[in-house]
Amino acid sequence: MKVKRLRGKALLTLAAMLVVLSGCGGNNGNNANTAETNAPANTTNTDNTATPAETNNSATTNDGATNTPAEPAKEPITFKVQVNSTTKDFEGTEVYNEIVKQTGVTMDLETFDEEKFKVQLAGGDLPDIIQVKNINTTYLKQMIEGKHIIPLDDLVKSNGPAISAPIFEKSLAYSKKFWSNDTGQLYVIPVQIGSAGWGFDQQTGFNVRWDYYKELGYPEVKSIDDMVNVLAQMVEKHPTNKDGKKVYGTAIWNDWGTWGLSSMGLVTNSGEPVVNDYTDIPKSGFWATSEFLYKAKQKGILDPDAFTAKYEDLVTKASQGTLLNAIATWPFQNANAELLKEGPDKGFVTIPLDWGFSWVGGSTIAGWGDRAWAITSNCKDPARAMDLINFLSSEQGSRLIESGIEGVHWDIVDGKPTMKPEVVALAAAGGDPWKKTGINMMANQQGLSDNTVLTDGFPVNLFNTPEVYATKLNSLNKDYSEHYGVAYPAAAYKKYADSGQVKTLDVIPQDIQAAMAAPPDDIKRIQTKLDDLITKGIPEIVLKSKDDADYKARQQKLIDKLNDAGADEYYQWKLKAYDEAKAKFE
Repeated sequence: MKVKRLRGKALLTLAAMLVVLSGCGGNNGNNANTAETNAPANTTNTDNTATPAETNNSATTNDGATNTPAEPAKEPITFKVQVNSTTKDFEGTEVYNEIVKQTGVTMDLETFDEEKFKVQLAGGDLPDIIQVKNINTTYLKQMIEGKHIIPLDDLVKSNGPAISAPIFEKSLAYSKKFWSNDTGQLYVIPVQIGSAGWGFDQQTGFNVRWDYYKELGYPEVKSIDDMVNVLAQMVEKHPTNKDGKKVYGTAIWNDWGTWGLSSMGLVTNSGEPVVNDYTDIPKSGFWATSEFLYKAKQKGILDPDAFTAKYEDLVTKASQGTLLNAIATWPFQNANAELLKEGPDKGFVTIPLDWGFSWVGGSTIAGWGDRAWAITSNCKDPARAMDLINFLSSEQGSRLIESGIEGVHWDIVDGKPTMKPEVVALAAAGGDPWKKTGINMMANQQGLSDNTVLTDGFPVNLFNTPEVYATKLNSLNKDYSEHYGVAYPAAAYKKYADSGQVKTLDVIPQDIQAAMAAPPDDIKRIQTKLDDLITKGIPEIVLKSKDDADYKARQQKLIDKLNDAGADEYYQWKLKAYDEAKAKFE
């Protein structure tokens, strides 16, 4: 799946994330930022151009046409590739098979798992190619100093023509300056560089059943209290699913580090580059989430598995019809495909709020800080590994990932690369037929952001055009768009950002955050202690508080513990690290 595009812990104010995001497969065109990092952005930049991809067996002209192979195909090879978010479900899809065809490289995918990664790193048993998670933590330092990953400077010169293009020049310089452990060498290749836009629909925020929301008369949602009350009313009207199982209002998933516990920050984020997320209650994603879950518990609508469920558990609950809300539409994608068969307005959507924060937008040369490519010292053929990374980074590879295969999923029509209507219809319908294409499932690995304009004058993601938006509407998002008086779903939220009522990633200095130094050991120990306290403390507060007064007392007791454990010391270190990175960056 594709979860676009949360960017890791670098996005300190949004969430200490993990992401990922088990790669949530998603509708094309939404530019979410993979969690845990403050990253990229969204603004179509017509100056972002890259030379056509030069791969080991094909070349692409500026009009997008694929020519006869530029050189003989190389011998097939298989690499173990550890990716962030994307899952093995991508293997065998049409886009995956095309990558194999174009590069001769078969990817044996494994999704990043922190505990497994620690074991692999300690034993010197890393896969051939990896994406570096939480790049501004100690992992990168450990891997460089331990020679677990190799310098890529010479490989880019010999096997990285697309990465050597002008569009990557600033990104590679950034990587050498901030992500090299002060060696000045190139160890990691950024992904998702460029600008990002709103896309077709907004996937993070207050997500609910649209038909149930209509049933309530489209109530205003101005606060966390309103969110909880809306969900409580929905549960009251629909207490069980079709099989008689109890329906719950909300839950979080807990297998993305502390991301789930801070996820309400995707709505309430203050937009400040550095906050004390542990003890500054008004600005904290942790405490916004805690408040939301506590009030849901008081209303009797909190899923009893709220603090133990994993991402896939929420996918299952959504498909069973026993869950009415999560912080993103990703877990509801399978459910939406089935619900549409039951009625034209049935399914989950993001309600546009006229306040707070919307996790979309921005631009970056650093890309997504918890996705950058590295080649390990275990790699059996580094040159071929670079061939693969070069292809995935290129214009051709980026468009393949987001738009599919030329001649199969899109064609050149009157000189313009254009999605085929039947493929747009597949995307709107969702389900297994759409998943089989593989389009959008590897968004966490492409080199160029969706809205980057290529040398043919059109964006990476060919779904991101008004023409496609007009044809992509299914009955659910058409009903939604008509209610808000907009042409496509994301425009309902976008108008509040355009008017200044809603903040977006455009106000977040993502490249500076991604350049912050890794915490020293003493600060890392403090952070680990703080995360442990918050991870264990919030569930206890939410589940055991008898009333608001008891909640406040328990909250203060935990904050006292967090302060004793060094919350302010950690915050002061972050402030200093941010200021130092900003000075170097500017």
